[in-house]
Amino acid sequence: MEAIISRTPRTVTVRMSTRRWNRLQQMEQAYKLAHTIKRSMKQAETAPSMTVEEAMDFIDKL
Repeated sequence: MEAIISRTPRTVTVRMSTRRWNRLQQMEQAYKLAHTIKRSMKQAETAPSMTVEEAMDFIDKL
């Protein structure tokens, strides 16, 4: 598993396998992506409706 090597008020040093570390990195990336998707869904719900032409113009301006 993992063992805490040292701990200060601002940092913690742990020892773990690279496999576990990589899995933690993947979970963190998935969490960030889910957070971004949830935020964008809220923005889409509150955004005003557009016609197809308005949407295409908006996309072209990006």
